[in-house]
Amino acid sequence: MNKPSKSLNPIVWLTYVLLLMLPEMLMLNTHTWWDAPVSTAFNIVYYGVFAWCICALASFARHKVERAVHVLLQTVVASYSLSNVFLLVAFNRHWDAYILQFLNETNSRESSEFFSTYIMSLPCLLLVAVYALLFAAEVWLARRVRRWRLFPVRRVPAALAGAVCLMVLGHTAFYGPDAEANYDRVAAWHTPIKRNAMWNIWQSVLTYRGFHDEFSRCAKSLQQYNEPVSCRERQADVVLIVGESFNRHLSNLYDGVYNTNPRLKARQSDGSLYVFNDVIASDNGTTQNFKQFLSPTSVDSKLAWCDAPLFPLLLRKCGYNVVFYSNQFAGTEMDKKFNASMGFFNAPNIVRHIFDHRNQQTYDYDMQLVDAYKQDQPKVDAPNRNFIILHLYGQHVKFAERYPAAYAKFKAADVKSKLPLDDEQRQEVAHYLNATYYNDYVVDSIINMFAKRNAIVLYFSDHAEEVYNFRLHVGRTDMKTDDKRALRQQLDIPFLIYMSPRYAATHAQQVERISQSVDRPFMTDDLPQVIFDILGVNTRYYQPSRSVINSGYKPRQHRLLQVDRIYD
Repeated sequence: MNKPSKSLNPIVWLTYVLLLMLPEMLMLNTHTWWDAPVSTAFNIVYYGVFAWCICALASFARHKVERAVHVLLQTVVASYSLSNVFLLVAFNRHWDAYILQFLNETNSRESSEFFSTYIMSLPCLLLVAVYALLFAAEVWLARRVRRWRLFPVRRVPAALAGAVCLMVLGHTAFYGPDAEANYDRVAAWHTPIKRNAMWNIWQSVLTYRGFHDEFSRCAKSLQQYNEPVSCRERQADVVLIVGESFNRHLSNLYDGVYNTNPRLKARQSDGSLYVFNDVIASDNGTTQNFKQFLSPTSVDSKLAWCDAPLFPLLLRKCGYNVVFYSNQFAGTEMDKKFNASMGFFNAPNIVRHIFDHRNQQTYDYDMQLVDAYKQDQPKVDAPNRNFIILHLYGQHVKFAERYPAAYAKFKAADVKSKLPLDDEQRQEVAHYLNATYYNDYVVDSIINMFAKRNAIVLYFSDHAEEVYNFRLHVGRTDMKTDDKRALRQQLDIPFLIYMSPRYAATHAQQVERISQSVDRPFMTDDLPQVIFDILGVNTRYYQPSRSVINSGYKPRQHRLLQVDRIYD
C-alpha cells in the first residue's frame, strides 16, 4: 500500500537529527555561558531543516524506493556521525584538515595497526552497539506513528517553517570556495555557523586542499634542488632552540619587572649571551612561523615559503647532520593534538629531505625532551658539524601545565598590574611567569650541554602571547584587525645568541659582528639568512643584506607581516 503523498515519517526525520547532533554535543564550546545553548539551538534548527530536505526528496518516491533511499543515506550519515564521535572520544579531535591529511598519507601497515588497536577496541564496539540500538528503536517506532504532512497547512506554522528554511538557506553563503573568505564572513556577521561540524568539515576540505598544494610545491622544491652548495664552517655545532609563546615584555631580559630569567640574565652579564632588543615574529601562529623561518624566502619576497628548498636541506648538502627534536610535532604524536597545517613534518616527500634524525615522542615538560635528546646523543649526533633544532612547548597555553610544581616561584599576590585583575586572572599571570621561569632553566640547561663544545646556540620564540598586558585578554587574536598594541604583545619575542668559549676563541670576528648587531630591527622570516651567514653557506638563496649580523644588513623600513599588515 502506498503512503499518503507529500508526507514524512517523524521517527525517520528525528533519527537523522539525532545522528547529526551526537557529535555536535561532544564539540560544544563552553568558553562563555551562552555558547552551548546558542550552538545547540542553532544546530537543531539547522539539522532539522537538513533532515526535512532529505525526507522531502525521498517522499516523492514509492514506499520501497523511499525506504531504500533512507537506508542508504542513513548509512552515510551514521558513518560520519559514528566516526566523528569515535575521534572525539578516542583522540579529542574531530574531522578536520589534519585527519584528511593523515588518511591521505597512511599506508596499509598503519591502517592495519590502527584497525586492530582502535576499531576493535571495547570503547569503539560499545559505540557501534549504541548506534545499532538507535536504529533498532527507529525501526520499531517508525511503524507505530502517523506520518506528518510535508508542508504545513495552517498559516502560522507555514510562515514559521518558511522563515526557518530561509535562515538555513541564507547560511549557504558561508559555504564559499575560499576558506579565509568564509571565516571573514563568519566574523563579520557574528553567525553561530562556526559551531557547526558540517561547516567545519567544508572548511577543512578547502584548507586541506590548500595545504596539499603547498606541501606538493614544497616537496617539488626540495626534490629539484640541485645547486652545488658549500659551507665555510668545518667544525662547529649549531643549536637552534625554538621557544613557544614567549612575551619578552614579561621577562627581565627585556623590560619585564619580574625576575623570570635569572640564569640567562647571568649569562648576559658575563658577556657570553647576546640579547637582541628589536626582534619580532612574522605571525602569531606556530604553523605559519615555522613554514616561514624554515624557508629562505621572506614575507615580502615574490616567492611563497614552499617555492624554495627549506634551509635544513641546504645544510645537509653542506655536510651538516640535521637533528630535529620537538615537544610538539613528534611523529604520530601529532595525530592527537595538531591540525594539518603542520602536516609537512609528517609528509614523507618533505621530511626525508630535511632531517637526518627526529624524535617520535612528546613529553609533559620540556626538560624531559632535553633529557631524551641527551640520552640519544651518541646515536644521533655526529662527531662535529651538527645542526640541532630543539622545539620546546615553552609557555604555550595552558600555562599551569607548562612547568613542574618545583618551579612555582610566582603567586597571584606577586602580580603587579594597572588593570583591574581579579584573583583568578592574577593567578593566570603567575602561571605564565612560572612557565617563563621554568623555560629559563630549560634553555640554560641546553646551553650548558654545549658550553664545552665548539658551538653556537640561538634561541628565539615562534611568537609571543598576550597575558593581560594592556587589556583583559589572554591569548592571540586576528592580526589583521586587532588593536596595534596587540601586535607588540603577540609578536615581540626574545632573540638570543650564545657562543661557547671554544667557539668564541676561534671566531673572534663572529663575536664582534654579533655584539654590534643587537639593537638592529629584525624579523624571524629572515632566520635562514643569519644561519647562512654564521656558517658561510654559499648558495643563491643567501642575501647578506637580510642577515641581521652582517655589516651589509639593510633593515626593512616597514616589517610586513604575513597578514599583509605593517608592524612598524
